[in-house]
Amino acid sequence: MTLFKSLLLGSAAGLVAVAGAQAADLPSKKAAPATYVKICDAYGAGFFYIPGSETCVKLGGYVRAEYQYVPATNQYSASTGALSQSKDVVSTAGYEIRGRIDVDARTPTAMGAARTFVRLRAANTSGVRNQSGADKGTFTNSDGATTGISIESAMVQWAGFTFGVAPENYAMMPSQIYNANPWAGFPNGMKQIAYTASLGGGISATVALEDRTDFGYNQTAFDKASTVANVVANVRMDQAWGFAAIHGLVGNNSLDRAKVDAGVGDKTYSSYSIGATVSFKLPMIAAGDQVWFTANYADGALGGLLSAGGLSTLASASAKRINGGVIRNDSNMVLVSGAGTAASPNVYDGTTGWNVAMAATHYWAAQWRSNFSAGYVEMTPPTSTVATTWGKGKVWEVAGSIIYSPAKDFDIGLEVQYASLKSSMQNPTAAFVAAGSPGLSVNNYTTKLRVERTF
Repeated sequence: MTLFKSLLLGSAAGLVAVAGAQAADLPSKKAAPATYVKICDAYGAGFFYIPGSETCVKLGGYVRAEYQYVPATNQYSASTGALSQSKDVVSTAGYEIRGRIDVDARTPTAMGAARTFVRLRAANTSGVRNQSGADKGTFTNSDGATTGISIESAMVQWAGFTFGVAPENYAMMPSQIYNANPWAGFPNGMKQIAYTASLGGGISATVALEDRTDFGYNQTAFDKASTVANVVANVRMDQAWGFAAIHGLVGNNSLDRAKVDAGVGDKTYSSYSIGATVSFKLPMIAAGDQVWFTANYADGALGGLLSAGGLSTLASASAKRINGGVIRNDSNMVLVSGAGTAASPNVYDGTTGWNVAMAATHYWAAQWRSNFSAGYVEMTPPTSTVATTWGKGKVWEVAGSIIYSPAKDFDIGLEVQYASLKSSMQNPTAAFVAAGSPGLSVNNYTTKLRVERTF
């Protein structure tokens, strides 16, 4: 029995020794070291490296909730002078809820960073923020909710070049107010090929081919557009006190098809716009204070003055008008004479216009600021002897806002805007004159409440 116990204990000891030796040969079960996101400070705050690459990425965007009120106005027919839509059936309030996502990716190369930037905006709108304004039927109103996605930017930038949808290169004025401005602005970006050269001393120059159809007032008076792009250029000087810039665009409105068909040759009508913008920082008044001024002249290229539609739609984006009356939609080209025959071919000429405007920002305190803008726009169609069309139109506007920021990049703002429109008609119909030529002088106001959080 004693021998048996001795053998059993010896066997157990052997097994323990063998098991210990085998365990020493097994791989370790310690946790793998954690992989942390690495900060990329080469392009400013907020960038981080994509693990395993040299590409730095920054994510951002905003959420905006906006509520608008506009007193209703009557609409009248430009041909008969009759009431075409009563103010009693037009929406006076509306909602717009937006969400935007930004993705900025940059990779170093021997010729500077290769940048890819995407900015997508989705919006859900209803009420006055959704009705089309000029094209609703008599005494009807369609203001249901609509959701849409817009591409504000989708571009590749490298070695001074920009390809894709990017901010427009003519407009230099900011858009602090909540309604449309009395100057050109392009919130949905512009399809383009552009090159920017840094000349030193804060001076830069840009030349671009921009999609003609992305500009406002791109109606063609003929059957075929002669070009698909406008040539846009600017020279800008940025200094500690602010900036100054001159900017211009040149394009062809269209081809005179009537003259071609009549066998009397063809003619292209060149269009252009030229302007200047300057801004001054005013730290002597308050930190962050700034003022901007712009002046522009256009012949045919009315997109250099306003970004959309017509003088009636000045005070609200996407044709959600502030002013009613006879809804004015100016054309860049106007039929001035002719009967469209070989003996009397149609002749067209371009509409001219100009504007002056200013905007300012003032900080009352770190969390309180105001924006103010004022502007005047005038458009003068050519004299026509054969068509009922618009004569000179002029509009002026003023707007002001107060904004409270309880935290960084969090704004709660209230704005009021007033606009006054004076129009005239060339060769009005007898019915329009007999009706008293109504709706040519209108004015109105609109107000908005906006809550916006940027990240």
